[in-house]
Amino acid sequence: METSSETIIIKLSRKKMVLALLGCFLFVILGIWLVVKHEEMTSFILRFPLAVLIIGILSIVFFGFIAILILKKLSSQTDGLIISPRGITDNSSALSAGFIPWTEITAITETSYAGQASVIIVIKNPEEFIATQKSSFKRKAMMANYKSFGGAVSISANSLQTTHKNLKQILVEKLTEYNRMNTI
Repeated sequence: METSSETIIIKLSRKKMVLALLGCFLFVILGIWLVVKHEEMTSFILRFPLAVLIIGILSIVFFGFIAILILKKLSSQTDGLIISPRGITDNSSALSAGFIPWTEITAITETSYAGQASVIIVIKNPEEFIATQKSSFKRKAMMANYKSFGGAVSISANSLQTTHKNLKQILVEKLTEYNRMNTI
């Protein structure tokens, strides 16, 4: 079996992650402000203090959780994405898939949801792959990706030192190269 000897390493972008972390902190602060001031707030959209309180709590919990995940990833010394002759090693997010061999990848597609572009890795046996994940949170997120976008693995360039367009182009080229070298 022939393979290309070139390995491409795409590092995590500390700058992008710090900016996302700052955004999370702003939403946590906004949530705290909404919780503290919920009885004083009335507007056309948010007439009920209880609704303001719930929105504030949800903002604190959701963006606080995302901030923790970003902090965890910032402290990691791993490369974000490794594209080797054997496959892809995804360490780009809290829902990273780990190693995916080229033999298991059938296609590289893309999707956009809420303005967030992602590369979708379509796997031969997604249910089996999802079942191998250690975290139940990760399994549920991957199953949601699979049901919504047709692929269990979703990779965003948001935390990587590359663009979405470049990421997709590299992955498509490497999959095409692997398939061309291994279909004889």
